[in-house]
Amino acid sequence: MTACLKALGVMQISSASNGSEAFSILASATRPLDIILSDIQMPHGNGLQLLQAIRTGQIKKMRLDSTVVLTTATPTPETIKAASSLDANGYFVKAAMPEKLQAVLIKARRIVFPASPERYAQVAVPNEI
Repeated sequence: MTACLKALGVMQISSASNGSEAFSILASATRPLDIILSDIQMPHGNGLQLLQAIRTGQIKKMRLDSTVVLTTATPTPETIKAASSLDANGYFVKAAMPEKLQAVLIKARRIVFPASPERYAQVAVPNEI
């Protein structure tokens, strides 16, 4: 994914190998992030849990309406519904071609919504995916 993003001209990329590392990177960010791209299936916390933490304000340095795009190799109705309920800005199935990824990222940056932390806290997010 990093190579694909670099091929699209993305200059600064932070990556995490698992959910808890992603949470730590976001919690210690010193500047706003343009887009957060997260795999739904990660060890030590999944992408839906990360998205819910952002949307409910658990990650203090992240805006509730941050642009978040989720990806997975194995979409299920449950994960798609949870991502939609948490206002994911975009969603794509791996392995996306660079052109598809670029289109998803551009579209995701255009999506604006009023953040609703109380509603997001009520979304059932699976612990294991």
